[in-house]
Amino acid sequence: MKRLFCALLIISMFSSYSIFAQMKGESPIEQEQNLMQEFQKSISSQSTQQLQSLPLGNSIDPAFYRIGPSDILSLSIYPINPYPLIITVTPSVSIVIPRFGEINLYGKTLQQAQDSIDKFLQSRNPELKANLTLQKARNCLINIKGNVIFPTIYTVPASFQISTAINYANKVDAQTIPAAQYSSITKYNEQIRESERIFNQSKFSPISYYFTRNIVLLHNDGTSQNVDIEKSKALDNPEYNPYIREGDEIIVPYEVDHYPTISIAGEVNRPITLPYKENDSLSLLLKFGYGFTPEADFSNILLYQDGETKRLEFNAKGEYIGADMPLESGCVLVVGKKTTKPQKSVATVSVQGEVNHPGVYVINDEKTTLTDIVDLAGGFTPKAHLPLARIYRFASTIEYVMDPRRKINETFQYSNLTLEDTTRFMLDMDYPKNVVSCDFVEIFTNNNKNLNPRLQNGDIIYVPSQPSQVYVFGQVVNPGYIDYVPNKSMEYYIAKAGGYANGAQKSRARIIRGRNLIWVESNDQTFVYAGDNVYVPREPDIPMALQIQRYATIATLIGTGMAMISLLISILR
Repeated sequence: MKRLFCALLIISMFSSYSIFAQMKGESPIEQEQNLMQEFQKSISSQSTQQLQSLPLGNSIDPAFYRIGPSDILSLSIYPINPYPLIITVTPSVSIVIPRFGEINLYGKTLQQAQDSIDKFLQSRNPELKANLTLQKARNCLINIKGNVIFPTIYTVPASFQISTAINYANKVDAQTIPAAQYSSITKYNEQIRESERIFNQSKFSPISYYFTRNIVLLHNDGTSQNVDIEKSKALDNPEYNPYIREGDEIIVPYEVDHYPTISIAGEVNRPITLPYKENDSLSLLLKFGYGFTPEADFSNILLYQDGETKRLEFNAKGEYIGADMPLESGCVLVVGKKTTKPQKSVATVSVQGEVNHPGVYVINDEKTTLTDIVDLAGGFTPKAHLPLARIYRFASTIEYVMDPRRKINETFQYSNLTLEDTTRFMLDMDYPKNVVSCDFVEIFTNNNKNLNPRLQNGDIIYVPSQPSQVYVFGQVVNPGYIDYVPNKSMEYYIAKAGGYANGAQKSRARIIRGRNLIWVESNDQTFVYAGDNVYVPREPDIPMALQIQRYATIATLIGTGMAMISLLISILR
């Protein structure tokens, strides 16, 4: 059907163009050339639209990408055919150029194929010049084994390098794998991330991954090679991390206990420990560090090797002056840090709300107290409501964790709490309070200086105005806002809300403090503050089955008691 459509398309284009060409006075040869250009332009446009939706993998280096069957190439021949010809490589790894013939490209890279086509065309016409590009990489069947999450056979584009194929085999999709396996992978990734976080500040990484420089690649033709992903990235050279080919077998080795290593540490962008390979050099180790940090001291770069220490010479731009040298296993290159003067930072706090002079104030970090700053801010205004005042302090160690339950489990791991405490403990851990433990009423009203906290840089002191209401809800007749009256107990506000409703459990009524959301039991000496909430719960709903079970237990206990009394009476008689 497709062939019939193409034939009709060509005939239609030829017929319409012939009529137009005759009107212009073109010769039959010119008509044919122009027709082929239009046709190739149309096919190229259609093919491009179809191919744009398909993945290509890595960017292609023509000097290393080997052409294979089903690769789709784009070929332009100047000056006779500037419009690209879309050519599919045959199973025998050759291409057919219309009017010129067949060219075998077996075993050639894209760059070598370009050179071969140039020579082929120029042997017929020295003025011709070709431009060959890869329009779409073929799909290859490969086998990935060993230390990957999903070892199996994959179909991936030939534009994939070995490292990309391995990443593809480690790709985790929560929608396609069992929940238990996904959870295990998540925990493993979190452990790796935690290790990297711990050693990030040390500027030294003792963790080495054996597989990154020891991957074995077996080709379909019986040859093999070692894949060194680290060296390929450092030198930006695909020779050490080649593009895949049909039938490739990628063997990712497992970690071994002991193997020779080399390390670069200190003020480099990537402190790293890597497996040692024969012929590793100082210049390569420097590239493994991905450059120096702005704090690097180029006059203090030391190489520790074979029990000796050697100071290396670098210029002010961070360029190595001496001759390159081979490395031995176990060597460590340490880049020193510039000596800097102690930073004299200014600590500030912000005072907001009902003070006479709100704003930002400079403090002596961890020495200035709350009362000191309130005095600087001119004291409180008449509207200030101290029971709701607070100091916000945000932790600088908040981090994203892949497993949300990890922190909870770590903290609970060695506790002596019972299993029944877990739910409430999880609630407390999930919602930490970014506030300083502080009671403004005790400090300023009762003059308790022992509770006067010391402030830190970035603290925010907030003093709200006094609310005029208390919110009463739950099992009361008329829940809602009640006008605040000082020195009144919880029972006063419940009465103002119409009293207890049917089903209310009076013994469980609580005051919820507006300042910290703490639940407080009421008595004659406990007063409700403006902004507080009063909550009256209802009696717990007990399922019918549980009630029947409870009654049955009570009946059993009564029957057992009667039997015991009867037995005791019989013995006494």
